Amino acid sequence: MKILYVLNSSKYGGMENHVLDLVREMKKRGHDIFVFCPQGEMLKKYENCGALVTEKYIKKDIDFEFIEDLRKFVNEKEIDIVHSHELKAVCNSLIACRKSKVKAVVTHTHTPISEWQVNPFKKFFDIKIYSHLVNKYSDAEIALTESKKKVKIKEGIKEEKLVVIPNGLDMSKFEISDEKKSEYRKEIKHKFSIPEEAFVFGNMGRITREKGHEILIKAFANFLNLKNLSEYDKKNSYLLIAGGGVLEDKIRDLAKDLEIEKNVIITGKFEDEEKIKYLSSFDIFLFPTLAEGFGIVLTESLSLGIPTICSDLDVLKEVGDGFVSFFKTGDEKELANTMLNEYNKVRNLKKSGDFFISGAKKYVKENYSMEKFAENYEFLYKKLSEKKR
Repeated sequence: MKILYVLNSSKYGGMENHVLDLVREMKKRGHDIFVFCPQGEMLKKYENCGALVTEKYIKKDIDFEFIEDLRKFVNEKEIDIVHSHELKAVCNSLIACRKSKVKAVVTHTHTPISEWQVNPFKKFFDIKIYSHLVNKYSDAEIALTESKKKVKIKEGIKEEKLVVIPNGLDMSKFEISDEKKSEYRKEIKHKFSIPEEAFVFGNMGRITREKGHEILIKAFANFLNLKNLSEYDKKNSYLLIAGGGVLEDKIRDLAKDLEIEKNVIITGKFEDEEKIKYLSSFDIFLFPTLAEGFGIVLTESLSLGIPTICSDLDVLKEVGDGFVSFFKTGDEKELANTMLNEYNKVRNLKKSGDFFISGAKKYVKENYSMEKFAENYEFLYKKLSEKKR
């Protein structure tokens, strides 16, 4: 098949990496892969995986120049499947492909629009436009989990349009020995001048409003002020945020305002191969996100058996499935108390020589493997390409 992926971002992020996984896996299976995306750090990664990339940026909500370029490209290259991601790319792709020769169009907003942290009026309008176009012109709308499928149905997308395919994780990247984890842990602590004996609460991801970093900083400040925490424990507890983003300076300033900046480290952007090193340095992984399509970083944490605390979003409860501790989304005081409970548990586990969560790695492998991810998408593409539009 000839498969074209359309997206309007080439920044490093969950959706962009999801597309990278699709490009890599479909190419491995012998398909011809094309990508429409703007200039950015991910563009070269798509090319390195064998995709023919066309640099395109959607300038307006409805960009007629982009629509015409996409329609011509689809017809000239005889594309079988167009798979577009997120609001602008989906709407423009659906309009472009209405009268094209493409066999099927697959659409996907990774986090449902109703959960976005945007102006309520704009959100209402976007939901109406998106659901109308998807219902009329899309051959399949992807939901990453059953809980997200229910949200999309509430947004007005027809149930028969929805197909649930979870994200996949390349488990080979997380197959490392305890000795290697210990080596990475020492490396990261040394790099950021964290004491050897320190306890590290970790977070990983792009620093944006919806990821809950403001709640994270306030919760950590509350944790350090808890009366039943000793002065030694307070001094040797650190928060390591692996990532950067538009709110990075604001989060640094908040840590200063709360007088905890000595115990808070923000790494800024890092190379993908360093991800395993940061995860290995975490004693507890914190995921206070306010909105999430799936939460691939949660499966990454669980694949290493790291004790994890998450927002109680339905999607994270579904993905975490009994291996995670939850707190009320957006409640920094409850997060601080949950951190204390997990802190005491983990310290006791360390004393007994048992640190990692039993069974978590097996659970991730059985439910969220990259092989299963690729098989599900290839099956969907083949089934849709055999239908008449």
